[in-house]
Amino acid sequence: MESPTASHSGPPVAPGEFSTALRVAIQRSHLSLEEIASLLRENRTPVSASTLSYWQNGNNQPERTRSVAAVGVLERILDQPAGSLTCLIGPRKPRGRWLPRPGTSMAYDQLWKAPEAVVRALAKIDAGPEDLDHPAKLSQHLSYRIDHAGHEESVRVRRLIRAERDNVTRMIFVTRCVTLPQPPMVTFAEGCRPARFRADVPTSTCVFEFLLDRPLHAGDLASVEFALRFPPGQTDQHAEIAVWTPTRELVVQVSFDPRRLPDRCHAYWQPRNTLPWQHKGDARLNATTPGFQYIALDPPPGQHGITWQWR
Repeated sequence: MESPTASHSGPPVAPGEFSTALRVAIQRSHLSLEEIASLLRENRTPVSASTLSYWQNGNNQPERTRSVAAVGVLERILDQPAGSLTCLIGPRKPRGRWLPRPGTSMAYDQLWKAPEAVVRALAKIDAGPEDLDHPAKLSQHLSYRIDHAGHEESVRVRRLIRAERDNVTRMIFVTRCVTLPQPPMVTFAEGCRPARFRADVPTSTCVFEFLLDRPLHAGDLASVEFALRFPPGQTDQHAEIAVWTPTRELVVQVSFDPRRLPDRCHAYWQPRNTLPWQHKGDARLNATTPGFQYIALDPPPGQHGITWQWR
């Protein structure tokens, strides 16, 4: 693919300043972050517009192998000399000590285990990762049901959303199945209605588009709820939700069939996809209380969820 033509006029950039160099190169290219993200997807090195924003503002830097590879493609897209941006990437930050704080944001590819699969699935409904931020999710409540065979049977999702711009007409839900013999089925919707469903079949990554009952203008609030029934064979032993932008309330609930209760069940938080889970509490289940809730107020970015092990 040929790179767009960019002007190289302007002041020189001090060596070692990756974020500054990237920001200047983007400004000179006259391309929007969304346009650059689209070109990166076409080159099979997906990086979201929000991640590009974090990079150019110095909030974080590319460190994973796939991210550094994307910088090489960025150099071509922005018409920069080969290696001119890559060589400015600083040393990797220490692992195991960095933890995100509540109220902060994080790039998508620092959370998702297979971000390229999500990007491919989103593209099938004319969306990118940045579209997952609109409308904003102020509150999220996910309730999973596990059947007598120990398989994930269904999930019910409730969201309190707020429009950050005018004329917001849809929202998107992404989930990943263990196997995809048939599509998951929307069994209930309130405040919205199902529209398109698409999947990245090799990774069983599923994307649902819901149309809101009424368009939202900037600042408008709405409550929406929907339920999905999963196809047979969902043998995952965890349920989780990714938080990358600030949210006020998060609830993950798992209810088990009393005929088959797990031996262990505990909540966890994974600050980013390169760090281990952090233990957030155990549950003792019995026929009277066959479920467990994990609740977080103003949760920090990361994967929040519940995992279990069978007897």
